[in-house]
Amino acid sequence: MAQANIFLKTAVAGVLICIIGLSGTGGLAVAASLQTPAITVYQGQGVDANFIDLLPNMVTNDLRFEGSYFIALGYYHPLTTPLALLSVFDFLHIPGTETGVEFIAAKHHGLQHNGEADVAYSFRFQKIQFSDLTVRFGMGLGLSYALGRPTYEDGSREDPDKRYRFQHYGAYELAWGVASAPRFTLVTRIHHRSGVYGLIAPRHVGSNFLTLGLRYAFF
Repeated sequence: MAQANIFLKTAVAGVLICIIGLSGTGGLAVAASLQTPAITVYQGQGVDANFIDLLPNMVTNDLRFEGSYFIALGYYHPLTTPLALLSVFDFLHIPGTETGVEFIAAKHHGLQHNGEADVAYSFRFQKIQFSDLTVRFGMGLGLSYALGRPTYEDGSREDPDKRYRFQHYGAYELAWGVASAPRFTLVTRIHHRSGVYGLIAPRHVGSNFLTLGLRYAFF
């Protein structure tokens, strides 16, 4: 478990670094990609950290894993990217961005035992290739509903014992693969639920999980 946690910490750091560096690829090769449906099986472990504190906590080796877990299945279906979004990506110099919708079903165990259903509008940015290794940053924004009481999650400061089933869902991932076997990728992801600063649920509610999964693309 300690080795897995170190791997996940490194992967999450890569996710956040990729967010900062999306606008350019420097001298790295950019790999072509083809929109295709895909399924992902992954598992996650909860961390005692707010989303914005994940990277600082990893840098200081202060990221604390907790005994809450889930296993999930995700299905990604590609969509045609609206012209308005393509214009934004071109303006930001982020070429090759693809979009789609992802549906996720998860089952929690450990500190909570509820199910979870998520749907997100997903962005998958152009692959970067290092020799035969490829890496691709993706993110998804959408909605999440807990099928049962999410006892592991934080309550609001005003009512800490109350739990909120309906929240915002965010996914921030790196998909790692090899160019010679493009159907399969190893996925490291931040699985995030929150109230969006009071927009959907009160401030300070929600949870963060670091996940590791395997993706299969239907070429």
